[in-house]
Amino acid sequence: MFPYLRLTHVVALLLLCKSIAVEAHTVSSAAELPAGGGQTTTEVAVQLRQLYATKASSAEASTQEQVQLFYTLVDFVPVWTTDAGPTENAQAALTLLSQAQRYGLKASDYETASLQLLLDSLQTTPTQLQQRLKVETRLTAALLRFSQHLSHGRIQDSTIRPSRVTESEVINVAIHLSQALQSNNFGQHMLLAQPNSRSYVRLLWTWQRLLESDTVAARKMALSVALNLERLRWEPRADSIYLVVNIPAYSLQVVRGPQVVRSHRVVVGKAATPTPELYSAVNFFQTAPEWRMPHSIATKEVLPRLKRDPRYLSSRNLRLYDRAGERVNASRVNWKTMTPAEFPYQIRQAPSSRNALGNVVFRFPNPYEVFLHDTPDRKLFDANTRALSHGCIRVQHAWALARFLVERDAGKASSRVEKMNDSLNEGETKYFGLYASVPLTIRYQTCEADGSQLRQLPDIYGLDKVLAEAWENVSSHKSDVAVSR
Repeated sequence: MFPYLRLTHVVALLLLCKSIAVEAHTVSSAAELPAGGGQTTTEVAVQLRQLYATKASSAEASTQEQVQLFYTLVDFVPVWTTDAGPTENAQAALTLLSQAQRYGLKASDYETASLQLLLDSLQTTPTQLQQRLKVETRLTAALLRFSQHLSHGRIQDSTIRPSRVTESEVINVAIHLSQALQSNNFGQHMLLAQPNSRSYVRLLWTWQRLLESDTVAARKMALSVALNLERLRWEPRADSIYLVVNIPAYSLQVVRGPQVVRSHRVVVGKAATPTPELYSAVNFFQTAPEWRMPHSIATKEVLPRLKRDPRYLSSRNLRLYDRAGERVNASRVNWKTMTPAEFPYQIRQAPSSRNALGNVVFRFPNPYEVFLHDTPDRKLFDANTRALSHGCIRVQHAWALARFLVERDAGKASSRVEKMNDSLNEGETKYFGLYASVPLTIRYQTCEADGSQLRQLPDIYGLDKVLAEAWENVSSHKSDVAVSR
C-alpha cells in the first residue's frame, strides 16, 4: 500500500527512515552508483543533493516536490546517466514517453524531442556535468508527469471532474517511479499506474489494436478515445465488485473483476436536468418507499397545476406537509396567490403501485440528492433514447437488483428477501442496510469498446465539447524543474 500514501505522510516517513538509515550506515540497492560511475557521476550526485535536499518553494512546487521526493528515495544518485552516457532505463523511458499516443496521451507533454537530443548529446560528450543534470531532472519530471497523467488524468479542473464522495487510494508517482527502476521491466511497471477498471482496460486494448491496424480510422477516433480514457482515469480504482452507470449508454452494470454479472437499462436525466457524474457507494435501500418531491419540482411543475386545479394532489395520491412535518389540507390553501419563493410545503407520496419511486430506492451519499430507483412507468425502458428524468436514475428490474445485493451481502439473505416481500405486500417502508457497501460510479463515457470495435455513444449533454476545450488548453509544463541554483 506504500505507493498510495499521501505525499505529506510519505515525506515525513521518508525523512525518519533516512535518518535511521544514515545512522546505521545502510545503503540500499537504489542508492548504488550506476555502472561506470566516476568523478563526474559523483559531481552529478552532489549537484542533485544541493538542488533537492531542501523543500522546493518556487511556483512549480508541486513538480519540484515530486522530483525532490524521487531523488531522496534514491539518495540523490543519478539514475538516468553514467560517465559513459545514458542508461538502458533512460532509453526505455524515452521510448515509453514517445509512445504516449498509445495511451491516449500527448508525447509533446513530455518533451520527447528535446529529451532525445539531450540523450544523443551524452553519446558524444557523456561527461558534461550540466548536460547530465538536465537529463536527470527533465527526464525525471517528464516521467513523473507521465505517471500522473496515466493514473489521475491530465485535466485537474475541479469544475469538470466529477464529485468524489468516497475515499480513494491515489498512486504516489515518485514512489512508483523509484519502484519501476528496481523492477525487472521498467516500462511494464510504469504502466501499472493506469486504472484497472474493466471499461478502461477494454477501451485501451481496442484503441491500441486500431492504432496498429488502421491509422486513418485511428486519426478520426483519436480525440474521442483520449477524452474517454481521461474520464476513466478520474475514477477510483476498481473494487472487486462495483456498480457503474454510463449515462450516454442508458445502462447500469454490476461488474465483478473483468466480468459484467448483471446489466440493467436505465432512464437518466433530461438535458435540462442532467444526471450528474459522481463516485460514491450504495449503503442501503428502501422497499415500498415514500417519495418526497424535490422542492424544485414542486415549485416549477406542480405549483402551476395547483393554481389551475386545487385537487391535483389528491388525484395523484400526493399529500401536502408543512415545515413542521404536519399534514396540510391542500384544498384550504390559496394557491392562486402562492409564488415559488413563498412555497412553504413539502409534497409526499405514500407507498403504492403508483409511487414515483416504484418498489425500491437505492440510497448513496452525494451532494445532488439523486439516487437509483424503480418506477411505475416501465414502458419507458423500451425507448432507445431514455434521457427523460429530473436527474435521478430509474432502473429496469430494480427489485431483482435489490435481491442480488442482499444475496451477495453477508447475513441471512433468505429472511431479508422475505422481509422485502412483506414490505411490498403491507405497503410499509422498510430499510435494508448493506453490511458491505457497493462502490458506485456514475460516468459519462461517449466512446467505449464493443467487442473488438470502438463504439461512439450520443453526447446527450454536449459535454465532449467542454472536455475537448479543457484537453487542448492543458499546459504541457515544459522545463518546469530547476537544473542549477
